[in-house]
Amino acid sequence: MIVLLSTMISLTYIATSANLPMADTRLLAADRALGWDFRSYLSLINDRPWLLSVLALAYRAIGLPILVITFVLPLAGFYRRAGEFVTAFTIALLVTTCVSTLLPATGVYDTMGILPSDFPNVVPQAYYDGMIKIPALRDGSLRELDLMHLDGVLTFPSFHAAAAVLYAWAFWVVRWFRPLNLLVNGAMICATPAGGGHYFIDVFAGIILAVASICLAHRISALCEGSKTSSAGERDTVSVQPDPVVSV
Repeated sequence: MIVLLSTMISLTYIATSANLPMADTRLLAADRALGWDFRSYLSLINDRPWLLSVLALAYRAIGLPILVITFVLPLAGFYRRAGEFVTAFTIALLVTTCVSTLLPATGVYDTMGILPSDFPNVVPQAYYDGMIKIPALRDGSLRELDLMHLDGVLTFPSFHAAAAVLYAWAFWVVRWFRPLNLLVNGAMICATPAGGGHYFIDVFAGIILAVASICLAHRISALCEGSKTSSAGERDTVSVQPDPVVSV
């Protein structure tokens, strides 16, 4: 996971520097066609400080579950689920990078002309950081990457939403943790539009991507398991063959 994250996040910066036409107008149009109102959503959380605090905490917690899943689940005996999680996470991150390369976007705040003073309690720092780096990557002024200070620069699909679904699925095998699991990861999904300046269609696409990645990881796991069982069966068959009868 360390190698995967450091490599893929670096590749997202390279993908952004491709400087293809921005897709913000199309993404916003998709939101409006589906009847989703971003300003109403911001008003809802801006007027409720307690809700804003919960969502902000959930949005920033994206890195912690990776450590828990890759270390704690195997220690608890859930080896296959941990392996399938790493596989699904890899697939989702690869697809997100490829799609975002072809459909780059800056985010909903700038496209809708929303100012910090419009919703003063909402401070999307991740979005602000991206708005500094994305233009610099596209115009070529940012050429050096610091692995310890890499921020998300992808918009569509939302990897925050995809990660939340992957985390909820990975932890589902721990029965007593299910209520809190759903609460935390549900909050991460709800926080994604405000925290990262994502369009609602980004979130929807991230959820679909996560489900598809899980299905593919299941399939890969089953194929590997079947291959291992087949190989073991062949070895067993060879081992039980009777000794040849030699006539004297």
